[in-house]
This record gives sequence, structure tokens and C-alpha cells, in this order.
Amino acid sequence: MLLKPNILITSPMSSAYVEKLNADPKINQAKQLPRELWSKFAEFYHLGDKVAEIGPQEFAPFFEEADVIVCVGLPYRSIDWAPNLKWVQAWSAGVDHMKISGVLGAGIPVTTLAGLNAIPVAEHVMMFILMLAKKYNTFSENARNRIWRPAPATDEINGKTVGIFGLGAIGKHVARMAKSFDMRVIATKRTISSSDKDTENVDELLPTKEFDDLISQSDYLVLSCPLSDETRGIMNEAKLKKMKSSSYLINVSRGEVVDEQALIKALKEEWIAGAGLDVFTNEPLEEESELWVQPNLIATSHRAGRSTSQQSRATELFEKNLALLIKGEPLINVVDPDRQY
Repeated sequence: MLLKPNILITSPMSSAYVEKLNADPKINQAKQLPRELWSKFAEFYHLGDKVAEIGPQEFAPFFEEADVIVCVGLPYRSIDWAPNLKWVQAWSAGVDHMKISGVLGAGIPVTTLAGLNAIPVAEHVMMFILMLAKKYNTFSENARNRIWRPAPATDEINGKTVGIFGLGAIGKHVARMAKSFDMRVIATKRTISSSDKDTENVDELLPTKEFDDLISQSDYLVLSCPLSDETRGIMNEAKLKKMKSSSYLINVSRGEVVDEQALIKALKEEWIAGAGLDVFTNEPLEEESELWVQPNLIATSHRAGRSTSQQSRATELFEKNLALLIKGEPLINVVDPDRQY
């Protein structure tokens, strides 16, 4: 007998799309958390293990009947609230906001949107590279102050080396785009097989253990790796000091991959030429953070993956997986709980 699932949506989604799901005869019911509970759900997540003391409260009936949960993150041990859970669809590329829920260790498949935002994120990386090379911050400041000269000295990216730490979908698109600017591309990969030696658009492929070599060669170091126990804090003071003084750091991974205090020091003391950040350890970035005022930093508010095409790609993948679940077939983009991506 085919499953006719109950779907719980905890992240904001258009009411029109929820109605579309409910019109599908293969679905028993699709429910979205009421808007008035959205902020409380976020608060429950940020409470961490304190949630165990107060329980699910008004979220209980929503979780108790859910076969499928669509979410960005889940509160501490919320796996215990959902006895019928069969699948979780993360409405994001990573699952770092789901680790405390207990879902990853429960044997329940968790799928992500990894790869769907690869094109806009890669374009964002190239935007950072061009803005940093062409001294956008200084030109922008001059324009606001109606200053024509002196103008900053700019650089070319032609012939420069871009190093990609994390050659997944995003990294591969960065490589392709960088080659169109005649840049040299080097990258790391966890395991390299004989078939990887001719990886398209990559001039040199290094094992992850040779990250230091990648750092020292790069004019633009791009972090596009998943957040895991191995990558958390990997870009620390020691790694930043291995970068060329003329090089730039670009992070479109997760904020926790970079030691932000070490980066502030690197920018202030000019160990590196500058940085482009779309992600931060704490989001929104605190008003008092010194990152806001660094003249050699370009910051965007975790929007690299957003585009007008994102939602349609996401719902298409979700619907493919939903059809597979109903038929009892393997899902797409399933997270490896050991690797955490």
C-alpha cells in the first residue's frame, strides 16, 4: 500500500504552494505552522537543550501526525515529538541547524537542497572577486563623497589563481566561471581517484590534507565546503597567516568555518588584502561587530544563494523526492550522517 503522507512545513512558504500540495490526491494533508508561531519556533531552536524541560507545547499536535517535515532547522530532540516521521527535507543546502534535533542519528532520511543554489552562489563569488580586484568599496565611497581623483589602483583577475576549498556543486561552477576569466583554478577534494585527474576547469586538484598548499598558492581563496566537525574553525589565525599579503578570502560556506576574531586581526594588520563574506558565525551579524567597519571587507547578508529561480528549483526537487517516498524508492540528496552533508 502506498504511503499517503502528512506533511508539516515549519519554514515560511507561500500559501499558494501549500494549497497546491493539499490539492494533490497522493498527499493526505500539508500543514504549515501558523504565522503567529514562527517566531516562537525560532526561539525554541535557540533555547537548545533547555527545550527538553518545557516540551513541545503547542507544537505537539503538528509534530505528532507528521510523516514528512520541511524545515530549515529543528529544535533540540524534536525527533522525540514526531513518532511517525519518515523523512525530513531541509530547506537549505546544509544541515547544521538540524544537528541538535536528533534526526541525523535516528536513521531517518534527511535530504537537502545542496547544489540547487550553486549557480547564484558561484556568481556571487565572482562578484566578490571582481569587486575586490576593482576596489569597489573605495570607488563607492568616493562616489558618495563626490570625489573624482585620486582613484584607487585596481587589479586584473586574468591569470590570477583562485583556490577552491570544497569542489562540490558550487565549487565546480566557480571553477567554470573563473576559467572564463582566464584564471588559474586549483581545488581540494577529500578523496582523489584516477578519474579526477582531468577534472573539468581545474588546473590542479589537491587532496584536502594539502589545504596549506592551496592557501599559499591562491590569490583568491574561496571557501565553499560544508560545515562539519572537520571544517568548523578551519580558517584560523595560523591558516590566515599562510595566505599571501596580496590575497583575498571569500566565504560562501558557513560563518563557523572562519575564526572571525582572527580574520578581523588579519584585515586590520593587513596579513591579507581583503575579504568577501556572505556568511557569519552569528546571523544577523551583531551591530557591534568590527567586521562592519573594515574598509577592505565586502559583506552581504547571507543572500548569495537567493535568486528569482531558487523557489521553483527547490519545490521541483522536493516534489521529486515526495514521489519517490510515496513509491518507497531511494531519495535524492540524502545526507550522510557521519559526514554531516
